[in-house]
Amino acid sequence: MKKTALVCITLLSLNLTACAQLTDQPAKPNISPKITKNNPLTIYQATDIHYLSNTLTDGKKAFKTYLATGDGKQQNYITEITDAFVDDVKAQKPDVLILSGDITNNGEKVSHQEMAKKLADIEKSGVQTFVIPGNHDVLNPYARKFEEGKQLKVEDITPDEFASIYHHSGYDEAVMRDDSTLSYLAAPSEDVWLLMVDTADYENNKRFGAPETNGYISTQTFAWIQKCIDLAKEYDAELVTVTHHNLLDHSELLTKGFTIVQNKEAVSLFAKNDIALNLSGHVHIQDIRSETAHDRTIYDIATSSMAMYPQQYGVVRYTPNQGLAYETQRIDVEKYARKINSKDPNLLHFQQYSKAYFGQFSYTKALSDLFQEGKYAPDDVEEMAKTMEQVNFAYFTGDKRFLNSVEKMPGYALWQKVDSEFMTQYIDYIVTNKSKNDLTLKIPKR
Repeated sequence: MKKTALVCITLLSLNLTACAQLTDQPAKPNISPKITKNNPLTIYQATDIHYLSNTLTDGKKAFKTYLATGDGKQQNYITEITDAFVDDVKAQKPDVLILSGDITNNGEKVSHQEMAKKLADIEKSGVQTFVIPGNHDVLNPYARKFEEGKQLKVEDITPDEFASIYHHSGYDEAVMRDDSTLSYLAAPSEDVWLLMVDTADYENNKRFGAPETNGYISTQTFAWIQKCIDLAKEYDAELVTVTHHNLLDHSELLTKGFTIVQNKEAVSLFAKNDIALNLSGHVHIQDIRSETAHDRTIYDIATSSMAMYPQQYGVVRYTPNQGLAYETQRIDVEKYARKINSKDPNLLHFQQYSKAYFGQFSYTKALSDLFQEGKYAPDDVEEMAKTMEQVNFAYFTGDKRFLNSVEKMPGYALWQKVDSEFMTQYIDYIVTNKSKNDLTLKIPKR
């Protein structure tokens, strides 16, 4: 039986009495979706922007060395890429924008503050924004600025500061918050809710002296997720989950540090509760995977890093009585460059520049690694590096047309002669999956 007390407050000046019923039942969360039932919903998802404030780099030796030893991210133009994306979002006006972690390069406070201002600008245009952190965003001991030949430590942020900085991008509107992480439940529409699951274990960062790459979901957070699922069912809302780390393995060769450690438990829980789609990032490639559990298929879409060629993001469309559809879309950097009257030829022809940048990066890295091994003739090394360049184009962009002629390349035959090499397995794995579609997906309504 519910315990009920009758509280009466006498307002002496008006000689009135107000009475209210108080119960020990917890108040229901405030759920006020901006989009009403049976209306379509468009969601943009960008991930792994790795934004670095211009105030933190002079573009000189230390920064150039950092870029050259990285993984192909084009942070020399990250401000322009990000601003062009903001411009696209404001012009196209999706209902929702999601940033699924690694919003900043290495969690620099000023980078977060600038990104929050850009998101606030998007919010003013009528687009709802929602963010979660990645492994680079919080308590990151690698937060740095680049001056001349030096990397210098700068201020990072705590979990509480992350929620405060991005208060207008999910945390103020949260239907429910997880007490132990930066996870929250959001209801942008009556039909579709977002379960934003923080999988980063940033508490380890200070102890290890480096960003923890693994993703985790604790027992406590699993219990909270179940409460969110139950609430969504009560309101007949479909849940789309969002994580930074991958729910499913996106490569048989690269799983450690990428796939959520408790992914089997998560897949089972999500499938059992008829959650069909998870959006992730972290691995920087464009890849779609599925797994079946409890007679239900669940999909995990790893959208590629926005900081890398071809600077694309995911577009999820919900259509009432039909289901969900996903496709990729590229940022129009060239249009933005014309808008700001840029004279930089790289910006004015950015897709061409970006492709050449990433291709050269892949080629040079493969060339360097092969020469260091000292086992191959110089001409063979060059051909093998050319093959690796094409394979990486297909892997990171998700566009398998890059593989159309790979098996006919001289370098491919040379790679096949190499025994027990990780990179040979890497190439074979990608080429074997050349018919797999990683750019579009349709999930019918269940």
